[in-house]
Amino acid sequence: MKQNGTELIKYGSKGQAWAPEFVAYMSKIVSHPAYADMPDAIKEDGKIQWEAPSNREGGKYQYTYNKRLEWWKQKAQSIGIDTNQNQWISRTAKIIHPTKEKPCKRCGQTMKIGYYYPTSNLIKRFLALYGENFEISPTETITSVVERVYSFEGDKLFKQFSTLFLAKNISVPTPVDLADAIRWLENEYIPLEPSTLSPGAMSNAPDRFDGFHSFNKCCRHKADTGRHTENLKTYTSDRRVFEFWSEGNWAAADRLMGLIKTQFKNEACADGGDGPPTADHIGPLSLGFCHRPEFQLLSRSANSAKNNRMTLSDVQNLLATERRGERVISWYAVELWNRLKFTIKTDEDALILSKMLRDNQRIAMHILWLLFANKKFTFLASLLELKHAEYNYDFICLHVDKFITSYERLEASLKSPQYAAEQKSRRIRIAFEALYAYGQKDNRHRFILHEDEIHNAIENVLVILQDPILLKIDAGLESLLYPSTGIFSDLALREYINSLPCWRIPSVYSAQEVLASTMNMIGKSLSEMRDNPRYTREIFDLND
Repeated sequence: MKQNGTELIKYGSKGQAWAPEFVAYMSKIVSHPAYADMPDAIKEDGKIQWEAPSNREGGKYQYTYNKRLEWWKQKAQSIGIDTNQNQWISRTAKIIHPTKEKPCKRCGQTMKIGYYYPTSNLIKRFLALYGENFEISPTETITSVVERVYSFEGDKLFKQFSTLFLAKNISVPTPVDLADAIRWLENEYIPLEPSTLSPGAMSNAPDRFDGFHSFNKCCRHKADTGRHTENLKTYTSDRRVFEFWSEGNWAAADRLMGLIKTQFKNEACADGGDGPPTADHIGPLSLGFCHRPEFQLLSRSANSAKNNRMTLSDVQNLLATERRGERVISWYAVELWNRLKFTIKTDEDALILSKMLRDNQRIAMHILWLLFANKKFTFLASLLELKHAEYNYDFICLHVDKFITSYERLEASLKSPQYAAEQKSRRIRIAFEALYAYGQKDNRHRFILHEDEIHNAIENVLVILQDPILLKIDAGLESLLYPSTGIFSDLALREYINSLPCWRIPSVYSAQEVLASTMNMIGKSLSEMRDNPRYTREIFDLND
């Protein structure tokens, strides 16, 4: 097992390997000055002794627990904590932890060690106010939840603050704006560890080396099959725009998706199915269509059944949108779409086009993955249209017309740079995770056109991107996204993103033109395969 080219010692228990992110984190923690002189840190076989249970009945490390308990007492006293007070050891563990976040031993997901995550009771409060269809995950930070609610409630949220965050012995203010709300949560509410919130990782010193349970909240309740687990599955709906590297004003589109769940929950569905309606993109993101603030209202079952397929009606709606001067398709699919969109006369034609666009999107992912493998992180980030994170959006005269959302105009206002950076950070991580996952798949049988031309285009782009400024930013992003220590810090990434000037560098635009030209060539070739059995046959995996 390797991480960032470094061979890692294998760890596991009960037949399950520990997540590589967690193993790398262990190596970093064991060598960190905060944990210097921890007793029995490394065993005779060279492995880290991460766990020191109190019930060992014999062996060389029988008394490790007691020795470490004494170590924690001395550490507490050295930072001014009275060991006669309650919870002294957990307070010590939280204070000395170097990053305030850790990966999960089971799944590798990094979560904060503080009380940042909503409990089931707090989730119920949000659902009571914003409807049963409001998607909220118990592993989403409360600051992120508040920001999402603000995106569709606006200042009304602040009047509901005291209802949402009521807790014993805590005075809840009425924030003046979003920045004030987040500041209060982070600086006053979360540090008090209210009963409405829970930590990403429970304290567990001296049993665990770092003082925290090895399983984060994400894996503490694997047996929980209740509604909140289902919410966790559906919460990632807005991830797809970045997983498929689609264009469009994703911030406005996300806002509208939230409004559909609250303002239009009683509207009828276009398919005649049971409500509440869900937001259908009309043009599927997986085919390269844009994530735009326009949706068709479909029942959940119809939306799920539609999946990656278009109908004649969908194509007609998209053409009508284009006639209004709006863009509906992403850069990598525009050529294929433009060549075939007026030839679609039946649902069968629309299905064939769906298959061709799916192939086109897979080829685009292959090209982006090649750049990812060459560590061109800055250039790739420039394709994500992160500028949309800098604005809040309001829809003026929002309504539904023939089952499709419509509005008179879109008003934008600047977000706080801090929260814009948080959204940018999340989008970058999601998109890069998708490219990493693509590279892990067995791609031997993938359908690729013009491999030689793609290779030449990539070589050309790599030359263009040898800009010293870009190389420096690439190195910085790599160190933050894929740290050699294995300890990812979202805070550090957000701070770094705020200083990025890369979108204004001319070489970025030159490289984008090369990729667009390459995908136009591929789109032209695909359009000439309209009658190829690959697309006319019934069996074609639109989901792969």
